[in-house]
Amino acid sequence: MQPSTSLPTVASLWMGDALNWLHALSLASFVHRGHEVVLFCVGPAPKVPDGVRTAPIEEIWDPATAGHADAPASMLSDLFRLYLLRQTDMMWVDTDMLCYRPFPDVDYHVGYEPPGTINGAVLRLPKTSETLNQMIDWFEDPEFIGPWMNRKHTAVLKDTPPGQRLLKSFELRRPSIGPRALDYTLKKTGEVEHVRTADVYYPIRGILTDVFFCNGCEEDGWITDDTLGIHLYHSMIRRYHRTYVPIESSFIARFAREIGFDLGGLKQEERG
Repeated sequence: MQPSTSLPTVASLWMGDALNWLHALSLASFVHRGHEVVLFCVGPAPKVPDGVRTAPIEEIWDPATAGHADAPASMLSDLFRLYLLRQTDMMWVDTDMLCYRPFPDVDYHVGYEPPGTINGAVLRLPKTSETLNQMIDWFEDPEFIGPWMNRKHTAVLKDTPPGQRLLKSFELRRPSIGPRALDYTLKKTGEVEHVRTADVYYPIRGILTDVFFCNGCEEDGWITDDTLGIHLYHSMIRRYHRTYVPIESSFIARFAREIGFDLGGLKQEERG
């Protein structure tokens, strides 16, 4: 399928070895819905689904030049997506976000997740966004300490050498340069008015990921007419679900069949 010129190009970042099948399913779902998909990579590119283009991270932003060559993958991801949005017309999606319906070409794609915090697994802000540019300015300042950090963490950061404060913020509280910073800044700038309700991108809480794999769930009552994406919260999915072919009637199996995604490489459970 040729990508639609009326839909935004979606992009994500990969650092590591082969894609898990759930990551591959997520990327393939955007291709199936008509999006052009680019997977930027730190190091060698993994095998990707048909229709996904790979590119080196340096096409957008060079972590080494920025002083973050040894940063953890999720920290690089939090920073990379900001530069992606400012330098291109692409939108960011995490590699565990399913495309349930095509994402419209609008300036803002950002949403709440249950129970009411802002997540950045889907993110699109205009290049002129005060939130976007403020966050980049803050994170490029070696002396910056996020005002969203609590008192205890702020005290630790004040004793941390300026050039190491961003990494230390991440180590103290992993979402501190991602969702927490985004939540704070959107509210500070007033752009929080563009944040969509949880059912649009995060219809299921991370702790409830078993729902995706449940038997006998022919009705997906948690999906609404406004649902565009479904965040899988890959890190919270049980190891069993990542390894074995999902039950035929489960949401995830039905979704894979709908987009023609092959689950043949997974283990089959032996039944007595």
